[in-house]
Amino acid sequence: MEWCFRDDDYDFKQEIARSSYADMLHDTERNQLYYAGLKVAVAKKRAAGEPVRVLDIGTGTGLLSMMAASLGADSVHACEAFTPMADCAKKIIAENGFAAQIKVIPKRSTDLVIGEDLPERANILVTEVFDTELIGEGAIGTYTHALRELLVKDCIVVPSVGNMYIQLVSSKLVRRWNQLDDLDIDGKTTVTSPLAMKRCGGAPALHDLQLDQLPLEKFTRLTPPKRVFRFDFTGVTPLLEDETSIVTMEMEGSGPVDGIFMWWDLEMDPNAEIILSCAPNWAHPTPRNMQWRDHWMQAIYYPYTHLTVARGEMVKVICKHDEYSLWFDVAKDKENCPEDRPICTCGAHITYSRSRLGMLSDPDRRQTFLQIIKKNIKQDSNVLCISNGSLLPLMVAAGQGTGLVYALETHPMCARVMRDFIAHNNLQDRVTLIDKQVEDVTEADITDKVDVVLGEPIFQTAQLPWDNICFWYLARALDPYLAPRAAILPGNMRLYAVPVEYEHLWKIRADVGICEGFNLQQFDNIIQLNSESVDETVEPHPLWEYPCTASGPGAMLLNVDMTRALADAQDVEETVALSLLRSEPCNGVALWAEFDFGDGHVISTGPREPIRTGHKITWDYYTRQGVHLLYNSRRINCLQSGDDNCHITVSVKFVPQKGDISFKFSPSWS
Repeated sequence: MEWCFRDDDYDFKQEIARSSYADMLHDTERNQLYYAGLKVAVAKKRAAGEPVRVLDIGTGTGLLSMMAASLGADSVHACEAFTPMADCAKKIIAENGFAAQIKVIPKRSTDLVIGEDLPERANILVTEVFDTELIGEGAIGTYTHALRELLVKDCIVVPSVGNMYIQLVSSKLVRRWNQLDDLDIDGKTTVTSPLAMKRCGGAPALHDLQLDQLPLEKFTRLTPPKRVFRFDFTGVTPLLEDETSIVTMEMEGSGPVDGIFMWWDLEMDPNAEIILSCAPNWAHPTPRNMQWRDHWMQAIYYPYTHLTVARGEMVKVICKHDEYSLWFDVAKDKENCPEDRPICTCGAHITYSRSRLGMLSDPDRRQTFLQIIKKNIKQDSNVLCISNGSLLPLMVAAGQGTGLVYALETHPMCARVMRDFIAHNNLQDRVTLIDKQVEDVTEADITDKVDVVLGEPIFQTAQLPWDNICFWYLARALDPYLAPRAAILPGNMRLYAVPVEYEHLWKIRADVGICEGFNLQQFDNIIQLNSESVDETVEPHPLWEYPCTASGPGAMLLNVDMTRALADAQDVEETVALSLLRSEPCNGVALWAEFDFGDGHVISTGPREPIRTGHKITWDYYTRQGVHLLYNSRRINCLQSGDDNCHITVSVKFVPQKGDISFKFSPSWS
């Protein structure tokens, strides 16, 4: 509940440690196809009798520059605006023997001057300035400036073209990430979203995720994939900062258009024979040889027009982009996509994350809370709800008794949204919204003693599942307003851990070492040095997107009784040995929290199904779990380690007076 102060260099070190260079350098297909594209470009210039002058924009580690030099480029100029990486690139280039051929310039490409930084214009450009949205890192401006100021007219660029594809889908899960479903309380009473929210197109930002991990049964493809934009990086066709593409698509399925899937590919050579694709597996040109990527994922965009289609219908898809972003809409008979980039007008879409919106609409979660309310709240109970942006106050007020309902909302944006929900559902007389920090609450806010304190608990500031333990602190700060035997729900928070083998996630922290024949140890050193300074022992990740297999059974690490007074809580230290099955590989630990409301009602942020050793774990769609990666460990098993009692010792310490939960992990084979 309080800010923690870091040293002055924390942000700088974190920028280095959190850079996606390592993830990209483990992308073998990307590296090899860039190498192949450069090989074609150098050969073409040699065949034309021209000296090969290469410009590498955003060189990072210098990998692409070294590829060009190894292929026989006469000169290579590499620019890198991020000073630590520019210094790192110089060392790597020197260690690999290319210092005489490659000049590293610590500048942005738009600041380069011919005759000062480069002796003359280059005739080959190689660059990787792409993100999940393709143009979000400024590719249009970077290429446009380079073509105008830094390159000869008949230059070759690697890659040459970017193609963008979309696919319309119908999916309840996808829709819930953008719109709240109406809430049926008892078959008679319904809590509905404000009209402003129903009519709002949603947040303008893309929803980037690993589409391959979305189960096929969770969505229906309404159309085949369709190319909607072609970005010509060669300059033959100008790159437009604002462009509209209207495509007509025949529906091959029926249902509401809930989302628009997007991905792209790159043509790495002028003849479009070398293709780097980011398509999901069902649309990939070589699905059996797909490369896992976290730096380039796929994305979902949500149409601003609510449209239901039938198989065989012709539907227009309006696709727009500016210099950095994209947006889409659908129509049957007119182009009604806004000219300017749409914005959220209801406030909910910029307040709630996609996962939080999905959580609020999840039918199983809703049913569990309705059962909790029915079991624990009597006809005349006064209830205090504590969470951020929760529907619990509305559930209680609309469907249970005549008691008072107080909603403590400590987040200003959530308070605004909740006020709209309360007014829209005519619950102003039943729900008292307390838009304050807990220390500012007075008897004027809570006029009657509270019988039940209820929370999901979910808070906007929580990064890891157990951060939501702040519910306990908020509830206990309001002890003077509680009845003597007031119920605290949830009453317990339990922490669990399981040893796992992460299929791909380990790549974000593993050393690169040798990459395509080039030694990048200097890069590994700088990342490790800064990671040790700023990396947390446990990091949040949505594990439903990042497959992992259980290497052994899970175990409970900690059980916190939140019905106790804080003054009575003592420091807790627990040590648990996570056993590994002898034949199962392991490279990390996954952690999650469960909140127990009693009578078998549990809200979990972890697995959706029981864990089975040697099988993939199916994780909750709406929360992030804790991840501990064994540094630089791709995988290890007990057979390799020679340890017949292979395990990972997890020590957890909880200091209630500070709210700190810390971990230490000790593999038996280290």
